[in-house]
Amino acid sequence: MESSSGPIAPNPVLAWLQSEGVRFRETAELVDALANELLRAGVDIHRLTFGVPILHPQFDSSGYLWQRGKAVKENRFKLDQEGIQNFQNSPMAIVYGGRSFRSRLEAPPQIGEFPILTDLRKEGVTDYVAHTLPFSDGSWKAVTYATRRPGGFPQDHIAVLESLAPMLATIVEVQTLHRTTLTLLDTYVGPSAGRRVRDGAIKRGMCEAIEAVIWFCDLRGFTELSEDLPGNELVSLLNDYFGAMTDAVERHGGEVLKFIGDAVLAIFPLSGKEAPLVAGGALVAAQEAEEAIHTLNEQRSRAAQPLIRFGLALHVGEVLYGNIGGARRLDFTVIGHAVNVATRIESLCKTLKRSILLSSEFAHLCGNTSEPLGRFPLKGVGTEQPVYALSADPTVLSRGGF
Repeated sequence: MESSSGPIAPNPVLAWLQSEGVRFRETAELVDALANELLRAGVDIHRLTFGVPILHPQFDSSGYLWQRGKAVKENRFKLDQEGIQNFQNSPMAIVYGGRSFRSRLEAPPQIGEFPILTDLRKEGVTDYVAHTLPFSDGSWKAVTYATRRPGGFPQDHIAVLESLAPMLATIVEVQTLHRTTLTLLDTYVGPSAGRRVRDGAIKRGMCEAIEAVIWFCDLRGFTELSEDLPGNELVSLLNDYFGAMTDAVERHGGEVLKFIGDAVLAIFPLSGKEAPLVAGGALVAAQEAEEAIHTLNEQRSRAAQPLIRFGLALHVGEVLYGNIGGARRLDFTVIGHAVNVATRIESLCKTLKRSILLSSEFAHLCGNTSEPLGRFPLKGVGTEQPVYALSADPTVLSRGGF
């Protein structure tokens, strides 16, 4: 095949895509490799992008941008009002509707042209092509190519780019499904537990004994709140509370395993780590969660909204970590005596007027950062257990969730 830019073998990039391209699991890696294969085949590209809608609790689509001489960059977009307007004022609205798009940018700008074309002209781009990627569900995704070559893409290069679309669509759809699976596991199970499930730990009773810090917190007065508040206000309060807790846990290496009504169960695994450092991280997380709730309550007070009151317990011990449940419906969680101790200590928060309580095992790991409050009977646990708190400072008490 001949062109004004020199010889190019018949579909060499398609042959590579069918043999090597199918092995890529990550879209960013595929984009980088594809761009370099196109360059090796003589297709003079300056810019290559993929646009793929994603199933994610915070974002609606993901875009990958390759530019010659730069690393691939991923951008995530949310289709809020601004995002929808930007989408509608771009070639993507055409491509996602099932039609390809091309603009020769050496021609003078046209009134009302897409903003992206103005930006590309400033980069010296001479030709911009966007192709549809047909997915099996009947939708279309997008791949775009841009060149700085004088005269734009020759027709034989356009033919090569067009020939890639069906195979690219197949590869990207598989990658998207894989990514969706990982996102759902991370969102609903947690990164660590999700990774175990993905790796095959899905048999009922498949558990292992691990040492971990157990975090258990509970919302105070939830029954009354659920009866008094409209549904949307109740959900907003729960999201504020859960958000403060989960953000703090994840920021310090913990993992939220489940929400039990208005309670949160999380763990900080000790395996292969220095126990005092892990416990210290969990303690800092608890303090940061308390501070976050305090800030939220200041905002809620100004808005005449109910305040968030909580109790939180930290304990350390051995738990069984794995799959428990029915034959076809499992829960990846932790169970054991240590979990029971954590829940019983948390139930003392209201009585002792503390938002954060610690078991003796946890307090000893953290060193001299706590004070003993006495020994207390824990229902179903057996003998009385010593319970600790962080501080007797009254300013701490005023922030408490008891």
